[in-house]
Amino acid sequence: MADTNLRLEKLLMPGQQKQVAVGYNKHEAFNRSQHGGVSLATFDRLSQFVLESGSDPHGLGRWVWMKVSSGSLITIIVMAYLPCKSKASTTSPNQRRETVYNQQGRYFRGIGDVRCPRAIFVDHIGQQLELWKQQGHQILLFADANSNVYDGILAKELKRDEIRMADVCEAVLGHKSPNSHASGSLPITGVFATSDLLAQNVFQSAHGYGLGDHRVFVIDFDLVQLLGPEYSQLVRLPGRKLQAKRYRIRKAYNKSLRDNIRRHKLTEKYQSLYQRHHTMTDSEISLEINKLDKLKMEFMRCAESKCKKKCAGKLPCSPKVSFWFKRLRLFDRIRKHKVNPLPDPRNLFRACTRLSRDCTQMQILQPQDYTLAEVDARILSIKDQIELIKPITPELRTSHISSKRDEALEAGNKKKAQELTNMLEREELRGCYREIKMTTSKGRGRKVYSVETENADGTRTSITSKEEIERVAGQTIGERYRLAYSAPIMSNNKLLQDVGFSGDGPAVEAILRGEYTFPTGTDPYTELLMLEAAVLFSSLGEEGIDDWVHSHDFQHYWLHACERTESSKSQLHFGHYMAGSHDKDITELHVSSLNTIREIGIAPERWQCSVTVLLEKVFGVRLITKLRAICLLEADFNWLNKLIFARRLEAHCRLHGLTPREQFAKSKSCCEEASLIKNLTNDGGRILHNNSAITSNDFDQCYDRGCAPISGVAARAHGVSVKSTRLMLQMMQCMDYFIKTGFGISEQPAFGGSAGFGSKLMGLGQGSAAATGGMRNIITLVDNAYKRLGHGMEAKSSLAGRIFLLAAIIYVLGNKLPLPDSHDF
Repeated sequence: MADTNLRLEKLLMPGQQKQVAVGYNKHEAFNRSQHGGVSLATFDRLSQFVLESGSDPHGLGRWVWMKVSSGSLITIIVMAYLPCKSKASTTSPNQRRETVYNQQGRYFRGIGDVRCPRAIFVDHIGQQLELWKQQGHQILLFADANSNVYDGILAKELKRDEIRMADVCEAVLGHKSPNSHASGSLPITGVFATSDLLAQNVFQSAHGYGLGDHRVFVIDFDLVQLLGPEYSQLVRLPGRKLQAKRYRIRKAYNKSLRDNIRRHKLTEKYQSLYQRHHTMTDSEISLEINKLDKLKMEFMRCAESKCKKKCAGKLPCSPKVSFWFKRLRLFDRIRKHKVNPLPDPRNLFRACTRLSRDCTQMQILQPQDYTLAEVDARILSIKDQIELIKPITPELRTSHISSKRDEALEAGNKKKAQELTNMLEREELRGCYREIKMTTSKGRGRKVYSVETENADGTRTSITSKEEIERVAGQTIGERYRLAYSAPIMSNNKLLQDVGFSGDGPAVEAILRGEYTFPTGTDPYTELLMLEAAVLFSSLGEEGIDDWVHSHDFQHYWLHACERTESSKSQLHFGHYMAGSHDKDITELHVSSLNTIREIGIAPERWQCSVTVLLEKVFGVRLITKLRAICLLEADFNWLNKLIFARRLEAHCRLHGLTPREQFAKSKSCCEEASLIKNLTNDGGRILHNNSAITSNDFDQCYDRGCAPISGVAARAHGVSVKSTRLMLQMMQCMDYFIKTGFGISEQPAFGGSAGFGSKLMGLGQGSAAATGGMRNIITLVDNAYKRLGHGMEAKSSLAGRIFLLAAIIYVLGNKLPLPDSHDF
């Protein structure tokens, strides 16, 4: 076995998603290099559909195979090498000893088979192909047969009625392939397929085109044929029209949205609802909030649809490129009109007149003045012009943007000029680093097209259909969000009723003041956490966290947010809020809506829908319990959580000394520094002969296990208001989750906490901006209780001479618990 860093999957296209199958002789190793061996690799999207791979069962590397599928249809892709017998006159005895033919001959003679290794190969691979055919699979075989692929020993085996595989090249080209080897005279390399696999195109290169001495084959197959009809269900989400970093697009978006806000007085309606909500019932408030939210959502979508015309250009855009593509699209329309006349072609006539007016030197006649042959000739001529300018299109675009920047500077528009300068820099960097990142960066988790479930006997079942993936994912992830029902407080009806499901019950104030009498039979550790909450609350005083949203808070975050961040089932992505943060009126609308919702405590229905994205933690590992499930909440709701439960809660804890300044979570630092401190601490213990140890404890699925009543009490103890706590927890409890895979977003929620799913959900939601702050609140109580029980250690600083108690070092992925000897206390 080769060194891990020297294996083919490490050397072949680093940074790209791939699946690699390798076969070689595992029984002999005369030298560091070995004759023979085969490999098969799939890249990018196709690698997502590899269900299984394997090699020659005798361990000789005669062939490798991959099983690919997207559902009901399975295709086996095989790569095989049939050895040839070397001539004694051209090789030495030592060279003949290392040939693949003799390697296989020695192995089979050792197990009692004295036949020719070529005959054994044909017999074995024929049996394997026949077995796959009986199972109903399609087969695609790439083979170096070292014999004529039309009437040689392997070709005759493949023509048997039980297999029936034919050469793909002859079926597509209509004639037999030429000689494969540079010094040979026969086609000895071929691609064979069963009758249900039809190639679209075939390319055979000249000799010397590739790395070896054989011709390079490129075969074009339709992926629907290879993977099955389910592959056609895969969707690619449309691109966003709104790009907040583009000045022109952002300006058009803000103008459209601002006009609608002013015309309908939307901000004033939110402020009016906030002032009169005391006189309304909850159902009336909910109806009014959903009405205003729907109106705001429609205005935002409308503004996005008008801010830009979306055109996926194949070449960098510039006036010259745009000129030729406009003419090409127009003549395509004329051709369609010639073949199938339009009932009302006046729009086409106007387009011809408009384009002729834009360029008087190259007039376009009306459709009736052209024949179909003339239209086809014009189309070919335009395509030739596009091919001529294709090499210089990057320079044309750079020149165009530079000229626009110079015009903006001359007009005194420094803001627009700076935007154009930034655009030039981004495009230049993107072009320089795209291939570098693709090669050197770590592979990212891809969307899931198939999942695996583990059976009771340890075997795994692969699931590839959209409906089954959503069902299994909903069942598995839904169980995670109900794990917290095992907490002791959930079985104590009296305590749960007093505390409330969201930590907003009538007894919480008494618990925080230390005046609550716990019911008989209360779990001692639950009671200890509640007592620690009272101690913490008393140390902070009556001053709580300011949870009012201000305009400068909104603009400070959204002006610098990452626009590519994905969120929201409603398609109100980050770009909407980033563009709106540049406008005073739009900012005021978003701030007014958030303050109204938070103060009233009733959220729009849009906030109760989340998208759960399934991603692979480790490429190729599709076991449903090992997949990462990220919640994509509505962008404005998640930002409100971030403002209160992250930024302001963090500032409040720092102000009162609850959270020390992170030594390593700062700019220009790395994790190696933290590891160095840990090692130095252990070294100090060894030098001083102090017995100590550090144990790692992983909080497995901690965000999913967050118990809502405890989370609510912990947040209240840290100074978060009851309104903000209740709003966040109730939204997470009643959230409906839609599963997003490679097939797109599910039409119906796969699991949730609404009335249709029975019980409410627990957990804080991985992906929620409140999850980290909420878990830190709980951990603070746990840590304090841990120290109060006498656990932890005393540490004395050798520099300052200060003594402090250390119970645990806790972070998101787990915690480190120091375990000193008892005499150190």
